[in-house]
Amino acid sequence: MMQERGDEIPVRRRFCVLAMASQRDYSEHAVPVSPQKPPRVALLIETSGQYGRQILQGVSRYLLEHGPWSLFVEQRQLDMAPAAWLRGERWDGIISRPTDPALSRSFSAMGVPVVDLNDLHDSLPFPRIISDNAAIGFCGAMHLLERGFNQFAFCGFSGEAWAAERWEGFRSKIRRHGCDASLLASAWRGRHRPNWYKEQKRIIQWIKSLPKPVGIMTCNDVRGHDVLNACTLMGLAVPEEVAVIGVDNEATFCELCSPPLSSVIPNAEQIGYEAAALLESLMQGGKPKKMLRRIAPIAVKLRRSTDILAVDDRAVVSALRYIREQALRGCKVEDVARAAAISRSVLERRFRKYFKRSPQSEIRRVQIARVKQLLLETDHKLPKIATLCGFEHPEYLSVMFKRTEGVTPGQYRKNNPSAENREW
Repeated sequence: MMQERGDEIPVRRRFCVLAMASQRDYSEHAVPVSPQKPPRVALLIETSGQYGRQILQGVSRYLLEHGPWSLFVEQRQLDMAPAAWLRGERWDGIISRPTDPALSRSFSAMGVPVVDLNDLHDSLPFPRIISDNAAIGFCGAMHLLERGFNQFAFCGFSGEAWAAERWEGFRSKIRRHGCDASLLASAWRGRHRPNWYKEQKRIIQWIKSLPKPVGIMTCNDVRGHDVLNACTLMGLAVPEEVAVIGVDNEATFCELCSPPLSSVIPNAEQIGYEAAALLESLMQGGKPKKMLRRIAPIAVKLRRSTDILAVDDRAVVSALRYIREQALRGCKVEDVARAAAISRSVLERRFRKYFKRSPQSEIRRVQIARVKQLLLETDHKLPKIATLCGFEHPEYLSVMFKRTEGVTPGQYRKNNPSAENREW
């Protein structure tokens, strides 16, 4: 999973969540815990990344429904060692992401029920719930296949079990369609981790060797940023020549990429929920029915880095690139044809051939997509949104929006839960 390594000061935080307890179907035997004494549970889960925070959200959702627990949580990175005093405390249960052989031995000596969420070690003696990494790779491959690509590559990290599983899932799906994929992998951690600048040069040389257009999946969003940055340095059009999809859907990080990075969304919240349910059962004396459970990803979050249908036509690629760069400035079809160095009639025919729509429809599609984003993510009024999206008049924007979306911009914003408290 994506691991952020920024400095954080560990802060203890203990809180109690009170609710009615109930039994999940995870065990063969269960003895009720006294409601007067909530179990003391330690959550060793990173708060530095979105994946860990979503796991904590899943635990929180379970407690709101079931409870009661007294929880210890600290601000932490995934690879930060638990405080020494933790082993001296009395815990009724532990949910742990950084579990390794040494920590496993400590947990065993403590004799405490543990649910393991680590994605590096396979042979530890605790029941384990993790993302289905092969399914994540499969999902990324399916997305690129649906975009029309028939040439593929994967950029990962060596020595990381989760990254290797994502590569295998990706390659398996690609091979079912009679294709194969190029692999680039290097160390992410430890003394063999390459210098960033040297690694960028290596990625650039690798991308140069790939046939174009190519669909590239990366093992996580960090690696996706590396690939997109290399494409920018090379002057390659993304997604027209190189489409890139990452994993983890770290939303802020993905939006900071240029262009914004599409990403497979793991179901980390469900992992947290199921981990809490399993620990509840273990604390009540139950036994796990399975020692390993894999949780499938949710979907792909489409952003600009894969928002394309693959075509092997340089003029059309140039036209698409121009539209993506200029549509929000109010470009016209004549401008697109000039940039692609072909006549308007030829441009129209080729767009119909490849995309079943006109160049003008593509311009509108890019504009409306941006309008929708601004409606949901900002408080901008319609005149400002029109200006930012290449429309001379907000009234015309309203007409075009309703024609494509079936509702007015105001209704679209009002109907979206994330915009409930905004004034139109």
